[in-house]
Amino acid sequence: MRVLDANFLIDYLNGVDATAEYLLANETEQFVFPAPAYAEALVGEGNAPDGDVPEVKADLAWGEVYETDEQTAVLAGEIADEVGPQGPFLTGMDALIAAVGRELGAPVVSADDDLTHPETMKIIDVEAYRA
Repeated sequence: MRVLDANFLIDYLNGVDATAEYLLANETEQFVFPAPAYAEALVGEGNAPDGDVPEVKADLAWGEVYETDEQTAVLAGEIADEVGPQGPFLTGMDALIAAVGRELGAPVVSADDDLTHPETMKIIDVEAYRA
């Protein structure tokens, strides 16, 4: 199982080769989209002048949306606290995605500088899909 962040989803929808290569290299895995990351991808499409949310939803049908809840939110705060001042400032979105990874015992797949930061990677399992 792999948890995909919003950067991955947006890059995938934009045809970034690194996402296709990552998916092919891990084709036997189950892919999970935290609901906030999924929402960011859909909202971005909805805000586009020629956006087509139903089409994007269909394009992402190969993954499973994972709902976050109060427990996930608390875990997100705890992860931000564990990263501490020596690491990056995690946004609510990044911390929620990290929390989903911890809840599921699965790596978070990201290219986000805050999630791939060495201090964050000491706290959660992160796989960078592009440099």
